[in-house]
Amino acid sequence: MLKPGFLVGDFLEAGSMAEAIELAMVELELIDLDEETPEAAENRRKALIAISTGVIRHLKANIEITVAVNRFGAGIPAAATVLSGAAGAVK
Repeated sequence: MLKPGFLVGDFLEAGSMAEAIELAMVELELIDLDEETPEAAENRRKALIAISTGVIRHLKANIEITVAVNRFGAGIPAAATVLSGAAGAVK
């Protein structure tokens, strides 16, 4: 399940998208957690939560997955199922 995350005290929710982005930024040395002021860390984490929330909302609203069933079965035509986001219907 995709979850944007929220603040747990001074930290981001474990396993959330916001935490994953923060960890990637640390790995790439874009941020140094030891050098930030508490206010800057909180503002950055809130921004990561907002970005993650927007990405997940966009994915939920616009996702489309096509599943081909028995694509390689001999003599049986492929059946396709399209699953659409919140604005679309299952076809």
